[in-house]
Amino acid sequence: MQVAVFISGSAAVIAQTIIIREMLAFFSSNELISGIVLCLWLLLTGLGSLVYSKINFRNRTEKNYAYLLFLLCICLIFSFIFIRGAPGILSIPFGEFIDFYKILVISLVTLSPSCIIFGALFPAASFILKPQKVYFIEGIGSFFGGIILSFILISIIPPSGIFIVIISLLLFAGYLCIKKWIFLIISILPLFLLIGINRIEFQLKKLQMPHQNIIDVFESKYGNIALTRSDDQTNFYLNGIFDFAYPDIYSSEEAVHYPLLLHKKPENVLFIGGGMGGGINEILKHPSIKKLNYLELDPKIIEISKRYIGSQISDNRLNVIIGDGRYYIKNTKEKFDCIIINLSDPINAQLNRYYTLEFFQESKNRLNKDGIFCIRVNYTPDILSPVYSQFLGSINNTLKQVFKSVYILPVSKATYIAMDYEIEMEIKEILKKNIQERNLTLLYVNQYFFEYSLTEERIGYINQSIGKTKPYINTDLKPVCYYFNALLWGGISSEGLKKLFIKLFNIPPVLFFLLLLPVLLFFRRKTVIYLSVFTTGAAGISSEIILLILFQVLYGYVYNWIGIIIGLFMLGLATGTLFSLRIIKSFQSPVPSRNNLHMLSAIQCAIGTYFLIILLFALARVCFANYIIAFLLCIGGFLVGMYFPLAIEVAGESNAAIIYGTDLFGASFGALITTMLFIPILGIPNTSLIFILWNFIVGFGLLSLIPVDFSSQ
Repeated sequence: MQVAVFISGSAAVIAQTIIIREMLAFFSSNELISGIVLCLWLLLTGLGSLVYSKINFRNRTEKNYAYLLFLLCICLIFSFIFIRGAPGILSIPFGEFIDFYKILVISLVTLSPSCIIFGALFPAASFILKPQKVYFIEGIGSFFGGIILSFILISIIPPSGIFIVIISLLLFAGYLCIKKWIFLIISILPLFLLIGINRIEFQLKKLQMPHQNIIDVFESKYGNIALTRSDDQTNFYLNGIFDFAYPDIYSSEEAVHYPLLLHKKPENVLFIGGGMGGGINEILKHPSIKKLNYLELDPKIIEISKRYIGSQISDNRLNVIIGDGRYYIKNTKEKFDCIIINLSDPINAQLNRYYTLEFFQESKNRLNKDGIFCIRVNYTPDILSPVYSQFLGSINNTLKQVFKSVYILPVSKATYIAMDYEIEMEIKEILKKNIQERNLTLLYVNQYFFEYSLTEERIGYINQSIGKTKPYINTDLKPVCYYFNALLWGGISSEGLKKLFIKLFNIPPVLFFLLLLPVLLFFRRKTVIYLSVFTTGAAGISSEIILLILFQVLYGYVYNWIGIIIGLFMLGLATGTLFSLRIIKSFQSPVPSRNNLHMLSAIQCAIGTYFLIILLFALARVCFANYIIAFLLCIGGFLVGMYFPLAIEVAGESNAAIIYGTDLFGASFGALITTMLFIPILGIPNTSLIFILWNFIVGFGLLSLIPVDFSSQ
């Protein structure tokens, strides 16, 4: 039975990671959507736990647990196939931004069956083993699941293959409970599908991208890469988001030539993102170029480009660097004449870190005295809505905090040119002059397009629109740009919802702190124990989210680390549970209930202190951030793990499923408010302060209780 619980814990974290990745790719992920998906996962899992605990079974045996595992296999297959087939089923054109309400419906249909069964597994196992022991074994299983996923499974097989492995493991866990050889044979059979897994993955990907001519699908540690062909153009999609196309002369020319032409003599250039689509070739057309450093995160992109679009650049001026662009700029000592960022818009925290005050400052430090920095975002040139103006204005205001002069060119994308000197001539005249002097033949960046795009009216309109906006600054610790971008492209088409989110954004931060006052109403009431469990669940998931964002900001791309990060938290959780079970009991006083309440109060205050440490770490920007974050994740899991067994002892083992469900409801609430409200509106420092105060208030509230028998409730 213990092995079966261990396997289910491993399968849960692997399935959670894969399903959420699939959903975020489908929804063109941003933090608002990821918060909703994670919230629903935790909420439905908690609901499954509570519902199962209320069902009266004649016999609560290992057979029941096995049947749940078999049912879970069916539900997981449904969830995976539905999220892949949803575009065709619901007639959603590929690439179209999905309405907020459709996202909710698709998420509920996808997650409900699997999450409810996952939630039922805990009370089902707790009827056979002690709940504290089940919690510990699940935690250990989740840790190993996260490590296996990150270091082995993602590297060798596609998502559909990982799901087949999960199904096989769950069937084997069911066999361990029932011990009938037929179930052992059934658990082995799915593995034979791995022989043709690439073909299976290809067919399932076609379901997700209807009416697209898919030519191949690849998996790398950074995500899923899908290639489609339209006419003579090959399109690259990374995790469901369009990356670049080849040939695409229009986009390639516009991405690089404006900053290069505005520089007197660019010799050393840094180019980040989208170069395989033709941008590299365009930069090398400039005769003054002596060295071009091109940053590409995923080596698989370069490998695929060589195979499918014949992108073989042998120019000795080119230096291709594999790695994270932000990490490279922060650590290199090299200076550049131009730094050109050619990435997607800041639709999430991962991309937003290239649009922040800190990144702009890091980039400026790597520029020569007369250097130029360039970054671009999508926009609607003729009519700018207030939200769009605010989005563009936030980037403009942030750049102006770092550079003396910032110019916005209203071409196909809003192109920001930043430098520490003023341009004396009219911009389009400089462009024309340098094109002629450098003897460049360009199809789209030329005088005919300048007369249309760079008119005084167009430049004046965009500057006037952003001039009316509030002077928000986009920072690593308060990523406002992805919030505005999510309002524009995150499926929130309802004007009422947009207005609501904008009003929330304008609420003074102090009012969010006042929301903690109702917590005082629970003092001296038995329900404070459940409030405490709810608070711990919210604090646990929120600390993970904050540390995930800090990891991206301070270290680099997080995608291939997600399984490890979850695993580290779960390792801490399992260790904390073991510590609570084996050691804390030896310190029992003659009044166990009173002693346990004191311990719960101390842990709650320790969680508040833990958020204080996170706050100081975020503000200090110390070295070896990846190792410190790994340590902090373990500590956070440890504190949550210590808390759970004690809460069950105080409330009684008969209420274990309620405690478990309340913990998940708290985590669900924490995921939602942290991603959708607290971080973009308040920033990480104020978010940490709220959780510091919340945990200390609840910690003191626990001390207000007289020892009571919770098990009688």
